Amino acid sequence: MTPLNHITENVFKLRKKDRVIGFYLYDKFNETIARIDAVLVDNQIYHGYYLVINMGGFLHVRGKVVVLPLEICEVEDLGKVKTEWPKESMLGAPTPIDIMSVTSREEKLIRDYYGLPLQRPGSSKAQEQ
Repeated sequence: MTPLNHITENVFKLRKKDRVIGFYLYDKFNETIARIDAVLVDNQIYHGYYLVINMGGFLHVRGKVVVLPLEICEVEDLGKVKTEWPKESMLGAPTPIDIMSVTSREEKLIRDYYGLPLQRPGSSKAQEQ
């Protein structure tokens, strides 16, 4: 898989549907889960694949950084992204050691946790090599 870039601003290179930094993530009961801090994108084509959220932080103390595949999320309105996954389940998700450079092994663990195929959507085996 191609490496991922950690993007913290809605830059022009991102597809319109991937410009969700600063939006809020909600669960299926319309409860706020967290603010979206960043998007992990393919470093060649700038397609977003993962949301980065911080759960449980308070007063300059960082909580758990959670990487959430965009495939299990849906942009509903301006400023609102929804997922069927409950907050408690996300807290159990694997977390990369360094969010700025997610390894392919860490990415596979994350995709497996959420029950997704190991390949990113739109990926081909040729891109892996």
